[in-house]
Amino acid sequence: MGYKVTIEQGSLEFSVNAQENLLNAALQAKINLPHGCKSGSCGACKCKVIHGDIELEEYNKTVLSDDDITNNYILLCKASAQSDVILDIPGFTNGFPIKTMPSKIESIDKVGSVTILKLKLPANQIFEFYAGQYIDIIYEGKNRSYSIANSPTTKGIIELHIRYRQGGVFSEAAWHTLTVNQILRFKGPMGNFTLQNSNNPILMVCTGTGFAPLKAILEQMVAEKNQREVHLIWGNFTAEDFYLTDILPNWQNQLSLKVTLCTNDQAEGYYTGMVTDYIQETFNDLSQHEIYACGNPAMIENLYNIASSQLKLDKRNFYSDVFTPSI
Repeated sequence: MGYKVTIEQGSLEFSVNAQENLLNAALQAKINLPHGCKSGSCGACKCKVIHGDIELEEYNKTVLSDDDITNNYILLCKASAQSDVILDIPGFTNGFPIKTMPSKIESIDKVGSVTILKLKLPANQIFEFYAGQYIDIIYEGKNRSYSIANSPTTKGIIELHIRYRQGGVFSEAAWHTLTVNQILRFKGPMGNFTLQNSNNPILMVCTGTGFAPLKAILEQMVAEKNQREVHLIWGNFTAEDFYLTDILPNWQNQLSLKVTLCTNDQAEGYYTGMVTDYIQETFNDLSQHEIYACGNPAMIENLYNIASSQLKLDKRNFYSDVFTPSI
């Protein structure tokens, strides 16, 4: 059975059936509702229901509390409609249109266990996005989400960072079978992970290829000569897992940027330990900061809990992009 979902801001409407979550239905209707992880972990898609009945799947209670539920808040990625619904999403704008487009592989570079894939866009089509957003690659009938690793100032190119995962539908292809000039289709832009308009100092915290959307944002900051104070804290298992680190000194020359690289193994020039260990040791008051966190769900949940409960971070200033591996 189908229901109608209305967003008060802009009077937007879309249809949904009782078996699909509100976020997926909106994205299918090319309405880019606020979201990040799509797995109930980050809280980016939290909003208020002002009319209608909702059923919630299992979710992370650190981002949607019992008090939130009492006050009719939901997570769009975990909510299905049981009637017509009206949503209140303050500040929502639909952003750039979601398109399905072809692209041609321009280059494939392998660095450690990461494939850096560059896609060339059709010259006769316009694709606009915000630094930090992601696309879905459509491959062998499946969609795989990857953050765009370059800023919009690099015209006509989409850069993706793909960590090799044995058995991964697209990561195996990127590592073994894709070829230059091959055509790939994608859908996007999606997501709402992007730099906020403020002057607060920033902690950019990432693990693995969570570096990709932060790279895009930092490139945008360079292009705009944005001198906000930024501390990039990037973690990997070993020093060999880092990639593209040669661009970091150039950014430091152009931005107010500090960089800390964290590894599980002892290595000269690196902090030994997890990114959350470093943050706990280094900061005691993040009340004036914004955090932009990208990486695995456990790291992001742990960071959110530490920053908001121990380090005085305003929960509204925590922005995240959760990377959930798919086979």
